[in-house]
Amino acid sequence: MIRQAVEELLRYDSSVQRVARIVIGQVEVGGQTLGDGEFVSLVIAAANRDPDQFPDPDRLDLTRANNHHLSFGSGPHFCLGAQLARLESEIAIGALVRRLPALRLDTDVIEGRPKPALRGLERLIVAY
Repeated sequence: MIRQAVEELLRYDSSVQRVARIVIGQVEVGGQTLGDGEFVSLVIAAANRDPDQFPDPDRLDLTRANNHHLSFGSGPHFCLGAQLARLESEIAIGALVRRLPALRLDTDVIEGRPKPALRGLERLIVAY
């Protein structure tokens, strides 16, 4: 279940929330024409909450199957470190579950870093 949980955590709150691109040529997206050289901001967080792609997208479901999120990008912009990040997450979560089976959140407030594009936790208070 750890592999599925990692994928869902990536989808639910990925560390990279948006990326910027410059349009090459002219392209139509969603009925809008984007011209050569235009700057666009792609919100990965919104794509990962698309109700057409993910049933009940605002719910964290660690058993979610067929989780084709965009947290690591796609196509030629796919993150080269994606497999390493997944593996590190699986190993770390697996070790925590085995070594500290009573580990639990010990706060009602989860403090995030105040960076809108590159997210992360300021601190996570736990008890075991």
